[in-house]
Amino acid sequence: MYGFEPEVDRGTEYFKSLISEEDWKARRLAIAQWFYRSLIGEVKDPTGKGHFFAQEDRFAWYVFLGEALNHHPPNYEPMFGSKVIPVLSAIGRNIALADQIDGFEDRARRLWSDEKKQPNGTLFELLVALAYAREGRSVRFVPENPGGDKSPDLEVEIDGTTFAVECKRLEAGEFDESERQRMRELWREAAHSIVLTGRSVFLEIDFQVPLAEVPDDYLLRAVRSFLLSSKTEHVLSDDISIGRIRYLDLEPIQTALKKGYMLHPGSVYNKTLFGEYVRNDNLHLLQKAKLGPNPHFIDEVDQVVAARWRSASETSIDRKARDVKRLLVKAHRQVPTNRPSIIHIGIESLGGDIVEQRRYQKIRNTIDNFDIQDKPIMFVYCNYFSPEAPAEEPWAIDETVHWQARVPGWLPLASGNLIVPEQALSREGTLWDGKPTETYKPD
Repeated sequence: MYGFEPEVDRGTEYFKSLISEEDWKARRLAIAQWFYRSLIGEVKDPTGKGHFFAQEDRFAWYVFLGEALNHHPPNYEPMFGSKVIPVLSAIGRNIALADQIDGFEDRARRLWSDEKKQPNGTLFELLVALAYAREGRSVRFVPENPGGDKSPDLEVEIDGTTFAVECKRLEAGEFDESERQRMRELWREAAHSIVLTGRSVFLEIDFQVPLAEVPDDYLLRAVRSFLLSSKTEHVLSDDISIGRIRYLDLEPIQTALKKGYMLHPGSVYNKTLFGEYVRNDNLHLLQKAKLGPNPHFIDEVDQVVAARWRSASETSIDRKARDVKRLLVKAHRQVPTNRPSIIHIGIESLGGDIVEQRRYQKIRNTIDNFDIQDKPIMFVYCNYFSPEAPAEEPWAIDETVHWQARVPGWLPLASGNLIVPEQALSREGTLWDGKPTETYKPD
C-alpha cells in the first residue's frame, strides 16, 4: 500500500526491543482498540482535540504508527503519522551509532515509562545525540539529578573540548488549540443546520479578527442566508471574514469510490473531494458515509458538510508565531559557567507561511539579543520541522536550520540537520519563503 521503508522499520523495531513482546502486544491492542473505536464514534478524545489515541500512552501510538506503515498499512493514520514517521526514520537511519553513545538506551527506555505521555522532548534529545555521533563525536547523556544542581542533557567532545549540550522542544501553543476549539463552537450549529437539508456544502473562510471576537451566530447567520437564497455560492466579505459558501459536487469522490474503498482521514480523499491538496490544512468535516469492512476506509458517501478555515488576523498571527525566549531562558539555566555549551531548540512549524515567517523573525531577534551573562554559550541551533501528509506520499518533511554562532567560522555540526538526511539537496532560505525545494527520496 505504501511500500516498505527499512529506516522506519529499524527505528520502530529498536524501540519495540526495549520492552517485552507481551508488553508491546498489550499496548498495541489497547492503541488499536482506541483508534478504531474513535473512527466509529464509540469513544471521544477527552481533550477535545480529536485525537485517535489515549494521551496516557502517546509513545505507544507513535510506535504503533511506525509498525503500521510497513506491516499493517490499513492501520496507518497519515495525518498524525507524518509527524512521527520522519523521527522514527531518522533514528532508524542512525541507530547503529546508539551503542557508541553512553546512556542512549537508558534515555530511550524512558519513552515507555516516565515520558510516555510527552515523548517529543526525549525524542529530540535522541536526534541531537545521534547527529553528533554521526560526525564522530564522543557523546554521553548526563544522568539527571532530581532536586540537585541543574545539568545539561548531553556532554559532547569536539576536537578535545567537552561541550555541555542542552535540548529544548517547542510544542504547539495553547492559543492554537483555543482557536481550533472556538471554530468548532462557531461551526457546530451552522453545520448541523446544513445536515438537515441533505445538501453538501463547503465553507472556505479567512477570519480577519481573532476567533474569540467572532459573534457566536456569525456562521449560522451566513449559512442560513445562503440556504434561503437560490444562489449556488454566497460570498463573505466584511470586517470579520473573507470567504465563500458553496454547494459541493460529490461526483468526483463518488466516482473514485466506485473503484474501491478510500482511506479516511487522508490527503488522497481530501484532494479528490475538494479538488486540491492544502498544506497545513484546517478542515472540519461532517459526512453521511458508509464505512468499509475496515472503518478506516469509506465505501460510499452521500453528503459532506465541510469548513476550511484560516485565522488571518494580525493578533492571531502574532500569537501563533510563538517565540523561543522562555525555552532559551530555561536552557541557559541548565548549562554550566565553567565550560562551553551549545543549545538546540526544535520547533514544530505548522502555522503556515505567514505565521512561520513571523516566528522566524521573532526567534532571530530573540537569539541575537539574548544576554548569555557569564555562561560561555558558543552556539544556538534552531531546527524548524514542517511535516505533512501529501496526497502522493505517506509522509514528507522539510527541515529549516537556523543558527547563531558566538565563534564565527566554526560549526559544531556540518549541516545541522537532525531529520532530513545529509545527502538531501539543501538551499539557502526557509520553507516559508515561497521558493521551490527539491524533493529527496532515498533509494
